[in-house]
Amino acid sequence: MFKKSLCIALSICTLMFAALTGCSSQEAPAAQSQDKYRNFYEIFVYSFYDSDGDGIGDLNGVTEKLDYLNDGDPNGGDDLGIDGIWLMPIMESGSYHHYDVDDYKKVDGEYGTNEDFKKLCEECHKRGIKVIIDLVLNHTSTKNEWYTKAVEEIADGNKDGYVKYYDIAVPGDTRSDVPFTQMGQKGGVLVEANFSNEMPELNLSNEDVRAEIKDIMKFWLDLGCDGFRLDAVKYYDSYTTDGNEFLTWLYSTAQDIKEDVYMVGEEWSGASDISTRYKTKIDSLFNFPYSDKGNGIILSSVSGKNTLGFLKGVKNWNQVIKKRNENAIDTMFLSNHDMPRSALAFSGDLEKEKTGAMFYMTMPGNPFIYYGEEVGIKGGADGDGTFRSSMPWSYTDTKGRTQETPGVSDNADEEYSPEQSVEEQIKDKNSLFNFYKKVIDLKLRYPSIARGTMTDIIETELGSIAGYISEYNGEKIMLVYSLSKDEKTVEIPKDSLNYSSIAAQLCAQDVDKDGNAPQATLNGTSLTIPSNCMVLLK
Repeated sequence: MFKKSLCIALSICTLMFAALTGCSSQEAPAAQSQDKYRNFYEIFVYSFYDSDGDGIGDLNGVTEKLDYLNDGDPNGGDDLGIDGIWLMPIMESGSYHHYDVDDYKKVDGEYGTNEDFKKLCEECHKRGIKVIIDLVLNHTSTKNEWYTKAVEEIADGNKDGYVKYYDIAVPGDTRSDVPFTQMGQKGGVLVEANFSNEMPELNLSNEDVRAEIKDIMKFWLDLGCDGFRLDAVKYYDSYTTDGNEFLTWLYSTAQDIKEDVYMVGEEWSGASDISTRYKTKIDSLFNFPYSDKGNGIILSSVSGKNTLGFLKGVKNWNQVIKKRNENAIDTMFLSNHDMPRSALAFSGDLEKEKTGAMFYMTMPGNPFIYYGEEVGIKGGADGDGTFRSSMPWSYTDTKGRTQETPGVSDNADEEYSPEQSVEEQIKDKNSLFNFYKKVIDLKLRYPSIARGTMTDIIETELGSIAGYISEYNGEKIMLVYSLSKDEKTVEIPKDSLNYSSIAAQLCAQDVDKDGNAPQATLNGTSLTIPSNCMVLLK
C-alpha cells in the first residue's frame, strides 16, 4: 500500500496538517496503489547526494535519501510523500548530463553499478515508490559500440551493417534545416545529428535497432525499473521514420514485457503536436505549454490572478487528450533540467511559489517535481549547468553535498541555493517544503484529485475565484481556488454538487506561531476564502 494512501480510521485524521480538515476513507480505494497515478520527483543523480565523497552524486546516495522522499511510514514523519521517481540518464556516458549513451546496459561508473540500481529499485518498492528512468533513443554517443562498429565497417567498404542503425542522408534528401555529421573518413556517410556532432541519430525504423531497443527495455525492467521517460520524442520523426508509428510500437512492445509499464514522453512542442502524440496510446506527454518555459500558463495565471481561465484551459486540455487516448494521464510541471528554475520565474516570492505548487499539483494527472523545486532552488541564469545545481541538504554539514556541474562558476551553488536549506525547511512550518508536503498529503487522502474527470467549472462573480468538479468512481468533490488579492466571500452554487462542508483546505499564506493557517469558512452557499488558498468541498 502506498504511503498515506488511505485514511485509516481516526488515528490518521488526527495527524493531518493544520491547513487540512476532514477525512474520508471512501476517498481512498486500495486500488490506487496499483494504478499509474503518482506524484513524481525528477532527480539529476549527479547533483542529488554523494554517498562516497567524490563530489558526484550517485545511486547509493539516492537510496540513502529515500527517507526524505518517502520513509514508508503511513503514519506521518518528515518525508515529502513522493510515490514516483524519475531518474535522469544513468547509463554509461562520457558527459556529465549522460544524454549521449555509450552503453545502454551499464550504469555509469560515476553513479555506481547495476547492482546499486537494482538495490535502489528494491528499496523504492518497499516504500511504494515507482521508478522510471530516462531512455534516450533518438541518438547515441559516437563512443557507442554500434557507432564505432559502423565506422569500422565503412572503412572496410561495408555500408549494410551497423551503418544502417543510423539515420543516414539518402539521395534526394532536401531537408535543408536538418544538421548532419560525417560518419567515417574516406567514403563516409552523412548521419543526422540534431543535438551535436557527437550525438548521431538512430534509424528508429530499422528492425535490428528495434530488436536492440526491445532488449534494452527488458534489461532495465528486469532489474526493477517500472517504466521510462522518453527523451526527445519530437525528433523521432525523420526522413526514415514516422515518429507516431515508432512510438506506438515502442509502447506496445514495452507493455508486452511489463503490462503495467509507465511511459512519459518529451514532446517539447506546442499543444497540437503534443496532443497528436497521444494517438500512440502512450500514457503521458509532458505538458510544456503549462510549464514556466516562455512564461507558461501556470505562471501567467498566478501572476494575472486568472483562476477561471486557468481551470477552463485545463479542462479543455484534458478533454482533448482523452479523445485521442481515453487512458491519457496529463503531466504538469513548473520547471525541469532544460529550463530556469521556477523560483526565478516567481522572483523568489515564497507565497507565489506555494500558489504555483498548489495549482499544478492539484490538477488531474501526474505532476512532476524537479528535485529542489520543493525547497526553492533558484538556478538558471547562466545556462544548462545552473539548471542542475546541487541539492542544498544543509548549510552547516557538507556531508553528501555535490560539486558544481561542469561549466558553471565556483560559487554557482551558493548563488542559486535558497535562503533555507532542506534541513532548515523541514523544521520551518512556513517553508515551501512543508507546503509541498501538505499538498501531497491532501492528494494521497483524496485520490479523486489526480484521477478524477473535470466535469464542471464553477464560476463566481470574480474571475480570480473559481473551481471545478472532479468525479471519480461515482463520487464527486469540488475544488475552489482563490487568487484574489485579499479575503473574499463568494456564492458557490450547488447545482453540480450538493456539498455540505469544507473537507480540506490549503493556504499559501504563512501559518502563525501555533501552526494555524488562514482559514476559509462556509455558511450555506457563501464561501469566505483567503487569498491564494484552495478549499475542497464535499
